[in-house]
Amino acid sequence: MKKHARNYIQKSGKALFLYSDATGIGTVNRHLKEVVARLSARFETLDVCQTASMEDGIEKAVGACGVYDVLVFSGGDGTFNHLVNALVGKPKTPILGYINGGTVCDIGKNFGIHGSFRRALRIIEEGYTCGFDVGRINDDYFTYVAAIGAFAEIPYAVERKYKKHLGRIAYYFRAIGDALVPKKIDCHVIADGKEYRLKVPFVLCLSGKNVGGFPVNSRKSSIHDGKFELYLTKPGIFNGLLHYLFFKARTVKIVASEFEIDLQYPLPWDLDGEKGPSGKVKIKALDSGLKIFCAPKFVEK
Repeated sequence: MKKHARNYIQKSGKALFLYSDATGIGTVNRHLKEVVARLSARFETLDVCQTASMEDGIEKAVGACGVYDVLVFSGGDGTFNHLVNALVGKPKTPILGYINGGTVCDIGKNFGIHGSFRRALRIIEEGYTCGFDVGRINDDYFTYVAAIGAFAEIPYAVERKYKKHLGRIAYYFRAIGDALVPKKIDCHVIADGKEYRLKVPFVLCLSGKNVGGFPVNSRKSSIHDGKFELYLTKPGIFNGLLHYLFFKARTVKIVASEFEIDLQYPLPWDLDGEKGPSGKVKIKALDSGLKIFCAPKFVEK
């Protein structure tokens, strides 16, 4: 196996660090001096900016294209989703440095970024990078999950004050309620020319491995292979949730690069924890064109 080469040497590049106290439980803000000190030692030039809103963060991220080599940002899955939506297709995008600062942070696990903020900083310091796919769903993009049906609205339905004080437990309390209300949705899927018709409680389209803090996708799945995994779970106890743990034969898994999904459901799709489109959708796996600092094992060989 060939050795991974670092993309940067120590103390190189021009970086912009964006942070906000509007997401997660504020870990980065409590350790801001340490974060800035380590990033300052990593890059020749570091500009630090606290964003006033998500819109402000998006504007500054887009403005970093062609100006900075690296864009470091802190936040949860929703923050990651918004910035990726803003940067996909832009010329001269900076390499992304992600410091997980949300409630569950499933997105970061795709790149080996999990646990403490110090692990995220160490990954940025080491300098390994990888590309990753995004899903285009109608006119929007998602990075690791598009979901609809039971449990799908939890990430955006739980109020921030509960997420801040209870962390992921706030999600689990809401999930218990969703598990006790049976859902059956007629779902019609066309995937790479094949048709599927099932009655399901919820639908998951995944690029990543984790959802809601739990491993769902196969360890062999890739974040940069041009394909996603679509899971259609048959109705059952707790809206089929146990099928992922004990009765996997009752879950249909479809691996494809394109999906057309038609179902009747009043609520919108959940895209990385953010509200997406409603109703019939077309999903396509695309190379985002973006690079992100990652753990060595995620570097493309």
